[in-house]
Amino acid sequence: MQRLIDLSLGGFVRAIALAIAVYAAVDIRLYAVRDYGRIIHEFDPWFNYRATVYLADNGWSKFKTWFDYMSWYPLGRPVGTTIYPGMQITAVFLWRVFNAIGLKMSLNDVCVFFPAYFAAVATFLVALLTKECSGSGTGAVVAALVMAIVPAHTMRSVAGGYDNESLAVTAMCLTFYTWCRALRTPKSWWVGGLAGLAYTYMVAAWGGYTFVLNMVGLHAAVLVLYKRYSSSLYKAYSLFFVVGTIGALQFPVVGTLPFTSAEQLGPMGVFLGFQVLEFVERTMKPGMESREKWQRRIRMYTLAFAAAIGAITVLSATGVYNINGLSVRVKSLFIKHTKTGNPLVDSVAEHQPGNADSYYRFLHFNYFIAPIGFCFSVVHFMFDGSAGALFLPLYGLVAYYFANRMVRLIIFLGPVAACLVGVCIGYAIEDALSIMRNDDIEQAETPSETETPKSAKKKSKQAAYKKPEPLSVTVKRDMTKWWMSSTGMSQPSIMFKGQLNDGRTVMVKDYVEAYDWLRTQTPEDARVMAWWDYGYQITGIGNRTSIADGNTWNHEHIANLARMLTSDEAKAHKVIRHLADYVLVWAGGGGDDMAKSPHLFRIGASIGSGRATAVEMEKITSTFGVDRSGRPTPKMASSLLFKLVSPQGSVSPEHFREVYTSKYRKVRIYEVVNVDEGSKAWVADPANRMCDNADGTGFCPGAYPPALKKFPSIIKPAYKVPAWIKAKRAAAKSAKSAAKDEL
Repeated sequence: MQRLIDLSLGGFVRAIALAIAVYAAVDIRLYAVRDYGRIIHEFDPWFNYRATVYLADNGWSKFKTWFDYMSWYPLGRPVGTTIYPGMQITAVFLWRVFNAIGLKMSLNDVCVFFPAYFAAVATFLVALLTKECSGSGTGAVVAALVMAIVPAHTMRSVAGGYDNESLAVTAMCLTFYTWCRALRTPKSWWVGGLAGLAYTYMVAAWGGYTFVLNMVGLHAAVLVLYKRYSSSLYKAYSLFFVVGTIGALQFPVVGTLPFTSAEQLGPMGVFLGFQVLEFVERTMKPGMESREKWQRRIRMYTLAFAAAIGAITVLSATGVYNINGLSVRVKSLFIKHTKTGNPLVDSVAEHQPGNADSYYRFLHFNYFIAPIGFCFSVVHFMFDGSAGALFLPLYGLVAYYFANRMVRLIIFLGPVAACLVGVCIGYAIEDALSIMRNDDIEQAETPSETETPKSAKKKSKQAAYKKPEPLSVTVKRDMTKWWMSSTGMSQPSIMFKGQLNDGRTVMVKDYVEAYDWLRTQTPEDARVMAWWDYGYQITGIGNRTSIADGNTWNHEHIANLARMLTSDEAKAHKVIRHLADYVLVWAGGGGDDMAKSPHLFRIGASIGSGRATAVEMEKITSTFGVDRSGRPTPKMASSLLFKLVSPQGSVSPEHFREVYTSKYRKVRIYEVVNVDEGSKAWVADPANRMCDNADGTGFCPGAYPPALKKFPSIIKPAYKVPAWIKAKRAAAKSAKSAAKDEL
């Protein structure tokens, strides 16, 4: 009876602790709202919000064919076929549901609170995953408490940070939980279908879905190596792969990648291998000796492998089937940072490798406890033998490798670190309680023959007593992670708190006010040139056309933008007057455009005739910068960017006219003098777009105005007409000509 009471009490305590974790997951992410209001943060979230508004206003049919001419001017961007729409669809769905049930919320507010909502769901799913893989209910609760506040997750899920990862982590945890749940018993294989649906949601949410797919495929393959293969594993993985692949194919941004991408061939190989493996095992004759079975297996596996290689070779040779190589960002996971060959990728700080400092910053004490939980999980698998018990160690190893290659991917490490910490502490607590319970039973059943004298008890108690640390020290240590996860990661990039020389704290809103000025004080068709970092905010807040943004799909176009900004002022103006009406720069020190200018110059130098070696590139880029005394090199001093940003420089009024400077001089906006209206009209004319169909309703990218052909030293052709567009245009022209002949 006492044991039942203990179990009931333990379950109640765990339920309360889990509720606290879910509440904390939301509360800690609302500091940004309390301090800065209901505003979208950062850069990418502004595009996501703009896309959400478009979906809400125009519906799915128009959204999936949306070609945005306000971004990547003059080329434009086919948003409907280049976006992962899961977050936008979910946000619009929640917005409509909330308002339908009487909870009136604006779409902006739904998007602001969106990351906090899904952080709570992710916290709960981490608890389920931990319980499924470890069998420890206490460990599940501890994992949830860690997940609620671990900075590795908070950094992408603060309220206002309306970014894909805020949903993707939740979808990833759901996929992993349902996959492991499918392996619990031989009869639970059907849950693999639910795992496939969860994976489909992950595909809709973020391009990192390939990590999830490969993680599940790796787990299934390693289970076979550890002789854990069974028909239920075969059914679960096959169902997961088929349902997930069919779901992934529904999104235009994915297309045929599940069959042609080198990044996804591994899981497909596991799927095909499982078919051969199951066929061989099911067709084994009863009574065959072990040696005969292995001989048959080797023959069948060799035959299947040879057939697969032959089929791929023939299909590739005939052009029917081609495998795409690894993307630059995936390649960067296997080669040294700054050596990827793409200076645009190398310039992003988040692509730097992880190190001990970054691990401690984003994982805090979990960085030291998780390895112990890893060892416990391995031991649990060795003795328990369940398929799910192997998942956390594998997940931990793979996530640690990728985080070690790219610091941004610490986001993958957050959930598994929470799980492993939960395993470690959960097992320790449960073992301690079990020992205490057994000791109580033994003491009750075996009374001591002699009692310890009171004086001895007192001395023993005094010997065991340790003076506690001051409360301030304990609170300071324990609150470090809480502070970083709340206040430390709740500061948006578009406003911040600053301190004046007189000690007063002020809210610096220079960036928001500058974009507001664009929206209210410039013509609706104004084109704004700025470095690609700010493109999303120019279109999202300022509602004006930008030259480039964070999508960074076209390296050559961004390189052209960099060359214009880092070229001599007079030369740059000759080109810019054909593409922009205003130029916006970030100034005022810190991470302004002057701090970024060496990266701009390197990116600009990466295109042109021939390909510079690493040594040649270093020699080229060393001419643009500052010397040891902080003085700019001649090339930097004459550049347009230096003259627009640095207090030491100034532009000619014949080229650019400063029309706006923010309150604290963080943003400056210049009007381009003598804009070429002919080039502007040429780009705006639909007849000059390269559509892939006759009626101009399909994929219709723009092109550079012809006048820019006169400046090959600065701007390079950034868009070549694809062969398939040329073929369609020729076919449409031929059909139109034939129709005229008939008339």
